[in-house]
Amino acid sequence: MKEFNNRQIANKHAEYVTGEVLRKYAAEKVKKYVPDLKTIFDGAAGSGQLEQFLNAEKIIAVEIQEQAADTLKENFPNADVYTTSFFLYKDFKEYDASLINPPFSLSLKDQTKEEIKAIQEEYPWKKSGVLDDIFLLRSLNFTKRYSFYILFPGIAYRKAERKAREIIGNKLLELNYIENGFKDTTISVVFIVIDKEKKSKNYTSEIYDCQTKTVNVREEFEIDVNYWQLAKDIKEKEEEIDIVKLEAEIKKNNKNIIRLNKEIDKIIEEEIKPFLYGEVDNIENEPKQISLF
Repeated sequence: MKEFNNRQIANKHAEYVTGEVLRKYAAEKVKKYVPDLKTIFDGAAGSGQLEQFLNAEKIIAVEIQEQAADTLKENFPNADVYTTSFFLYKDFKEYDASLINPPFSLSLKDQTKEEIKAIQEEYPWKKSGVLDDIFLLRSLNFTKRYSFYILFPGIAYRKAERKAREIIGNKLLELNYIENGFKDTTISVVFIVIDKEKKSKNYTSEIYDCQTKTVNVREEFEIDVNYWQLAKDIKEKEEEIDIVKLEAEIKKNNKNIIRLNKEIDKIIEEEIKPFLYGEVDNIENEPKQISLF
């Protein structure tokens, strides 16, 4: 598979090369939900890395970088490739699935006036911030049912993306945390599966390590538009338990300190003060012992 990876140009568009293991992971997820896949849409296709293991009959690709688009054509001669901005692409057709790994945290203010106008005509509430949510929502126009995404984790919790989470609602099917998925960055990402026909309020979340090729944790959560919860590593859970134990120990020690203070006050009141003011004729020589624990 030929890849286009001009780092200088890619940095400008906040793009990174998707590792082979993550490509295979994405392909397995697509095939799981769309076993009879024939057509796939990718709105930020690059050189077609994500489609490498899909074996789709037809790829419909939008790619803004001309050199990357040319490489994609070499990799997939039968692909329909459109060298334009995803935000300006208007040929709305539904394909068997949509798969996209858009540039991370691309800013609205950095787009052309034409792109900003197009975005705000479709999403009037989008006034500023990054465009992860627009990639998420807009790509749903190009799939019959399932859509798959590789995005920055902020899509799950940032306040600016709450509107998008609200629009997605119960359509969220999977929200997975991916580690070690890229060749030229250590950044972790989320892999999202959206089902346009899903009605239930629950979704699954797993942690997948591309280096070890293992799913470390898998959990189920109820959808909350304020915050899409991610599966947590076992070590993180143990740390949370330790904190609870520590808080309990602190409370226990505080009670012992209070008890100690009361014992000291009692000794001062009953023994030290009478001695100081000559109220006691005989002072016991045996020392008092105070136990803290």
